[in-house]
Amino acid sequence: MTGFYSKDFILESSYGQFYLSGTVVYFVATIGAMFTTLYSAKVLYLTFLTNPNGPLFSYRIAHEGDLFLTIPLIILSIFSIFFGYITKDIFIGLGTGFFVDNSLFIHPSHEIMLDTEFAVPTLFKLLPFVFTVSLSIISVLLSEFLPKLLINFKYSKLGYNIFSFFNQRFYIELFYNKYIVEGVLKLGGQTTKSLDKGSVELIGPYGLEKGLVALSTSLGRLSTGVITTYALYILIGLMFYITLVYFSYNDNNLFILVIFTLFALLNNNLSSTK
Repeated sequence: MTGFYSKDFILESSYGQFYLSGTVVYFVATIGAMFTTLYSAKVLYLTFLTNPNGPLFSYRIAHEGDLFLTIPLIILSIFSIFFGYITKDIFIGLGTGFFVDNSLFIHPSHEIMLDTEFAVPTLFKLLPFVFTVSLSIISVLLSEFLPKLLINFKYSKLGYNIFSFFNQRFYIELFYNKYIVEGVLKLGGQTTKSLDKGSVELIGPYGLEKGLVALSTSLGRLSTGVITTYALYILIGLMFYITLVYFSYNDNNLFILVIFTLFALLNNNLSSTK
């Protein structure tokens, strides 16, 4: 649906419910339509009415589009103006059977077409049109004939706050960037620091390299060149091996015999060194 049926009919349908929620939606959507039209008027004003402020070279090479570009635009403009009015009964008419698969099905309990057409007061039907046209005309007149007034108001404290409020999308972007994006970035930085540059590096090549260097240094310190030290290493290894055998067979007599034998060998070793 295009033209009137793409926006105004939706506004009238929301008011035609005659509930508080529908009335609130009507006024909120009317304000949105008003600012949307104001944006379109701003584009038209900056394009066709105001003084050009771009580079001179860009205006020298400006020209109309060729025929292959103009014909589609003409077709689109005609359909955007008249298509909604011509196909109204097909899309939203009562009892229409165009959509046999019920793609635009409306339950009978929620049928508001009649209320929208005949019960909505004329004032509320014309209110979006009056607001949008009057606001567009006022904005163009102020920009064309009273530009200094707008500039002075913009640089005043009140005007600056109003401009900042609307320019920042009602401070939604400020709230989003400060409390959501900033927190996510900090969380991502800490995650990168803890995982990518922390535990992953310690478990990965950096930690493996440092661990091997520390292990080789410790093993190098064990190599003292003294025979008794090497004999002690051998005895410790033998005791560890015998301990494993003991826990395998669970024989106390064997374990005691091995311990006394090791002490005897150690005593003989110390006596021979003296």
